[in-house]
Amino acid sequence: MKSLLYLVVACALIASALSGQGSDPRRETTIHGELSPIPRAAGGLSVELSANGVGFSERTNVNPDGTFDLRAIQPGVHELRVFDGGMLVHREMVTITGANQPLSINLDGTLSPSRPNTGMISIQQLAHKVPVQARKAFEKGSQAEANGDHQQAAEYFRQAVTIDPEFADAFNELGAADAARGDIPQALEDFQKAVNLVPEHPLALPNLCIALAKLKRFHEAAEAARRALKVAPGSGTVRYVLATSLYFEKGATDEVLQNLEMASAEVPVAYLVTARLLDLKGKREEAIQHVETFLRVAPAGDKDRERAKAMLVELRP
Repeated sequence: MKSLLYLVVACALIASALSGQGSDPRRETTIHGELSPIPRAAGGLSVELSANGVGFSERTNVNPDGTFDLRAIQPGVHELRVFDGGMLVHREMVTITGANQPLSINLDGTLSPSRPNTGMISIQQLAHKVPVQARKAFEKGSQAEANGDHQQAAEYFRQAVTIDPEFADAFNELGAADAARGDIPQALEDFQKAVNLVPEHPLALPNLCIALAKLKRFHEAAEAARRALKVAPGSGTVRYVLATSLYFEKGATDEVLQNLEMASAEVPVAYLVTARLLDLKGKREEAIQHVETFLRVAPAGDKDRERAKAMLVELRP
């Protein structure tokens, strides 16, 4: 299940506008994790780390001692989910900062389905009681999404919101499933409903700005991104959305460059986009430095490395 979208498409929009090529923000790194306290049947569990509906995700089995390893994970905010025989039993938002980062997941001694733990539960969510049948449909949708069946997942999440029209988390998950199926207009409607119910929803707000940007509604996307940054100030992806939206509205302003700089650690291709904008402003030496930084941090197999090398040849006298 991928309930937070990372804007791979929006990254491609601005990168292609500046250089004629797409981009892939993936960075290879390894995460060593541990569940605590150690479940008695840890060997039957699996862990998934998801980077949004159109981004990347990795899933691995948990060792009998409660440890696990996840590879090929990009830095940034992710949703971590624990499954027991296919049943979702735990979920929370985690921040990945770099390679070999230890990740400790506290299960509080229980393994039972629960609300998403983002660390930012609103008063509306705390006060709202989800009917049992809506919760069951939600969990079935989560399981279907984890299995890659986006169509089935969307049907279950739609059942959940039909039973409980105030189930904000289900509207967000429905939007992610619709986006995964390629129906961005419907996903936008779903995310908006979630935000209407919970104005500071920590997943739906970022998703809303991403969907708007993918539909090239850049003015609205920029406004939504600013709202999203109030609840997810450390999200490089949302910073990239804001930079993308502002660029298509106002051009290469200082604010665009500032947000690209802040997005670079999570979305490395931002270094190349920044370099192109700096070159257009006549700041060639700074542009060269950004391309060189990209080449230092990008993995050997990154497809944008060849483009970066070509940019260096172009930029150097």
